[in-house]
Amino acid sequence: MPERRARRTVLSLALIGAGVLAAWPARPAAAPAVPSPEQFIGFRVGADNQLARWDTIVSYLRAVSAASDRVRVRDLGTSTDGAPFLALEIASPDTLKGIDRYRQLERKLYFQGGAPTPRERDEIFRNGKAVVLVTCSVHATEVGATQMALELVHRLATDDSPATRKILDNVILVLVPSANPDGQTLVTDWFRRNFGTPFETSPLPVPYHRYAGHDNNRDMYAFTQKESQLLATLAWKDWFPAVWLDEHQMGAGGARIFVMPATDPVNPNVHPLIYRWNAILGQSQAAALEAEGKSGIIHNATYTNFWQGALAWAGWWHNQIGLLTEVASVRVATPITQARATVRNLLPPDPATRDASLDAVVPGLAQLGAPVDTTPRTEYPRPWMGGRWTLRDIVDYQLTSTLALLDTAADRRETMLRQIYEVNRQTVDEGRTGPVTALLIAPDLQQDPREAVHLVERLQLGGVDVYRADAPFSIGRAPYTAGTFVIPMTQVFARYAKDLLEPQVYPEVRRAPNLPPEPPYDITAWSLGLQFGVSVDTATEPLPSVPLSLVGTPTLTPQKTQAGAMAHAFSPTARVAFDYVGADSALAVNRLLGAGAQVSVTPASRVLVDHAPRAALDALTARLGLELHAVPPDAIGVPQETGQRWHQPRVGVYAAWSSDVADEGWTRWVLEQYEFPYATVRNADLRAGGLRARFDAIILPDQAPRDILDGHVGPTIRPEYRGGIGDAGLEQLQQFVADGGTLIALGAASDLVIDRFAVPVRDLKRSLRRDQHFAPGSILRVQVDTTHPLGYGMAADTYGFYNNSPFFSIVEGPAASSATVIARYPAKGVLASGWLRGEDAMAGRAAVVSVRVGGGHVVLFGLRPQHRAQTHATFPLLFNALYASAADPSPDDPRHRP
Repeated sequence: MPERRARRTVLSLALIGAGVLAAWPARPAAAPAVPSPEQFIGFRVGADNQLARWDTIVSYLRAVSAASDRVRVRDLGTSTDGAPFLALEIASPDTLKGIDRYRQLERKLYFQGGAPTPRERDEIFRNGKAVVLVTCSVHATEVGATQMALELVHRLATDDSPATRKILDNVILVLVPSANPDGQTLVTDWFRRNFGTPFETSPLPVPYHRYAGHDNNRDMYAFTQKESQLLATLAWKDWFPAVWLDEHQMGAGGARIFVMPATDPVNPNVHPLIYRWNAILGQSQAAALEAEGKSGIIHNATYTNFWQGALAWAGWWHNQIGLLTEVASVRVATPITQARATVRNLLPPDPATRDASLDAVVPGLAQLGAPVDTTPRTEYPRPWMGGRWTLRDIVDYQLTSTLALLDTAADRRETMLRQIYEVNRQTVDEGRTGPVTALLIAPDLQQDPREAVHLVERLQLGGVDVYRADAPFSIGRAPYTAGTFVIPMTQVFARYAKDLLEPQVYPEVRRAPNLPPEPPYDITAWSLGLQFGVSVDTATEPLPSVPLSLVGTPTLTPQKTQAGAMAHAFSPTARVAFDYVGADSALAVNRLLGAGAQVSVTPASRVLVDHAPRAALDALTARLGLELHAVPPDAIGVPQETGQRWHQPRVGVYAAWSSDVADEGWTRWVLEQYEFPYATVRNADLRAGGLRARFDAIILPDQAPRDILDGHVGPTIRPEYRGGIGDAGLEQLQQFVADGGTLIALGAASDLVIDRFAVPVRDLKRSLRRDQHFAPGSILRVQVDTTHPLGYGMAADTYGFYNNSPFFSIVEGPAASSATVIARYPAKGVLASGWLRGEDAMAGRAAVVSVRVGGGHVVLFGLRPQHRAQTHATFPLLFNALYASAADPSPDDPRHRP
């Protein structure tokens, strides 16, 4: 009897399986065969020392899409350098046929167009799909995920197993095979060029993203780069995926893969269910890897649950399950060998060194020392003990973990949809009942109203609905004018808006009561209002009944733009004036100078314009909303207003032969956005001399002095990229300053100037240990001398970004009078947002110093005035240093003369 029941059960399962298969349409006989990756690229994915290039990858993915009814390629746009930026939509044939319907269900899950009705909600639970976004290799030297994507797509396009069909029936995979196509091409070409030569380990000499370098995954709230904008549109305006996995690589010496959950602290603006699902899905990936017998799988290490940063993690505040995997690296595509650990360590690992090997990609050597963390524990039950590690291993770990995620999403589809709906519903309800009902941005209350508009633009890119008040209103006793931007918390992305606009308070994390607080993994402050110099008000009571209009393209208020239209009334010979306030004023100045106008700036931060073409003035009022005023001609006995005459500065930006100096790329991007012409200056250019004939100002981006002087050295470095500026380059920089040029040093580069130029300035940071002073990235209060030309356009009290860079004191003595403090930190209350150890050490100290040296100047920036192109409030400090380098001497203030 039991045997007959068993046979009946087997028969039933077989019939069920046949029914499942029968539900799928048969492939058309004439359909072209889906090529395998190996057939197309000529080698097995992950083969030692082999990489498929982006153009070949694109061709393969298009070929699969043409041959498969499960895969559709979408061109989202182009990258910074013009490469195709792709997303693939992968699902069952029936799902792809009705893809627009499923997109609408997902949009409704995220309350787009309002909360779903009960009937719509039930349809989402019954028929909606688990939409999973996977982004690959945003850091281009982390090559594995993009290569793995070829096998992933092929398997999902061709495999007919029940497991794959379950995924395709229940999941819509939105795959971005490379989040940095330009870098993928650069790294592949560089690897191929050097493989088999003595220069195999020679590092890439340029950033693998033209502007952002390794920072390109830190741009998911400022959205300065095209790739970030395309991903934001995909994630928060197009598909609204419930799950987002971002695939990376890490250091080579420790664990083989990091999976979620991450480590403490948590961020209070993230719904707890998101953290729970991070663990559920991350541990499903770990379980699949363990089932295959793979070792070195770790969670709860290094990467924290707190910070806005790496692509998918920005999804947390969008009520999306944002996941990260980090797989141990090789030398791009060349295997490495790590000495084997002979004994598992049963003692707890040292917290100071436990996570060191996970922190970042290390090119490494062919032979690595044995792993130091071999302690089995809950988050690391089967440690990696060393051995050979290859690109194919990376591909295998990533393929297994990705398929495991899709499998779990398919299994838990309805539960996930129901619980994401609850997260979204609770978020909207909390906007009515919680402590914050709205965020308010009043352009007329800002020092620079244009920055309020720029801030709203960033929020909109992040999917936030922003409204404009159509009439005046009051909250409590605070009056607001018509035109005030209103961000109601009764929207599904309210958590994101709140987290982005309020100051951060990084929680203290201690592994044990007797241990010191653990320093943060990454930056701890990103408050865009502070960085843009925009005050944001928090409403804690219900909004009054004021008519609100959803903002499309944000502009200044009608009153502001109407005033700018007065430019039409000016005669061609009239002198025109406008306030020099904020970074956009520099854009106006540069366009006027480019149009042939004469521009002067007064100590009252007022721009005087003569001989400006009417078309240039009209364009500025339309584009920037400038309020232009006619300056009356000389009256008898009343001299005409004067100012310091500005010219277009000739700017050089030093660029080391290195992929690691992201600050140089950000500097170039900021200069381009505000239309400062510049030239890139390499080591040989500096050593050649004659700098003053070419430049008024030279910028040294944030970089350690030794790296600037010595660069990359050794026989494995390609000869054309060896070395730094050397003593010869330094002497030419000294001569440049002596001849009247301005040398601008950002961050750590200030120490080179302090050490090698005769300046009466001391970097106080250098004498402090990490336990005395440490700030991995915080926003600090700054006091600015706005009467000095380098302080023009600034607020006297503002905010600057600080990241373990120098802060200064003036050395007493005869030379002290040559130094002027442009900006300093206040005597108390230095920290505005984030985490800062040793605040007292920098209280009252200088943040920006200008020093007369010979016939020229050096300007030392301890704060990061253009950090990741986010710090709009301090852009003018850098811009003014450039203008001052080419300005005529001010006739009425001797201290401003060169």
